[in-house]
Amino acid sequence: MKKILLLLTTFLILSCQPATEPKVPDAEIISALKESSVELQDAILEKNDEVFNKYVDNNINFSTGDSNLSKFYNMDLARLNEEQKAVWNNFELYDINVDLSPNSETAVLTFYAKGNYTIEQGEPINYSTRGSSVWVLTKNGWKIMHSNWAPLEGGIGIPK
Repeated sequence: MKKILLLLTTFLILSCQPATEPKVPDAEIISALKESSVELQDAILEKNDEVFNKYVDNNINFSTGDSNLSKFYNMDLARLNEEQKAVWNNFELYDINVDLSPNSETAVLTFYAKGNYTIEQGEPINYSTRGSSVWVLTKNGWKIMHSNWAPLEGGIGIPK
């Protein structure tokens, strides 16, 4: 009788547990984050509020530092829409690496970037740098929390 009662109790406890969503494989998370980082960077360069808001959460401070090594600042819609001196002709992120935390809810991306820009109708200036970003999983999907850009050894064209 005790065995039946124990078995019944175990069954009831297990049946009352909330259903858990199946875990997304790390390879899918990594692929999606690579695509998201490129899409967010394009949105920043194109001043696309809608796509920017897809990856930036108003409840999470998105701090960043530029490759010119100026002070860190908060990246938000107001900053996104400020007029910039540099006009980017092309810009590409490449060699994106994603490292996930053990619970796959935080990610650190490291990458390189290249492209060129112009200032005040001048000649195109070639550019190359390296960067990193931190993303966190929220109830609304993956959101960026921090990014940092720094001169790449041998890099060129760092805007002032």
